[in-house]
Amino acid sequence: MASDRMMKAIATLERAISQLEQDMDGLLSAAPSTQSSPGESSPGIDSLAARAALQSLDNLITELKGQTGG
Repeated sequence: MASDRMMKAIATLERAISQLEQDMDGLLSAAPSTQSSPGESSPGIDSLAARAALQSLDNLITELKGQTGG
């Protein structure tokens, strides 16, 4: 059933996002404490943009769950 496959895919995405959030937290906590601007913890990491992207994915998953009755 397509709905079962979609729910499995959504669960996989949720696990991946959770792992990305943990990885990002680890990177940010390991980054030097000098900040050049708000939300920028080290060169190459824009924590505000990263968190916004992850939140956007969380919102998309919530929307998909609603469409599949999950």
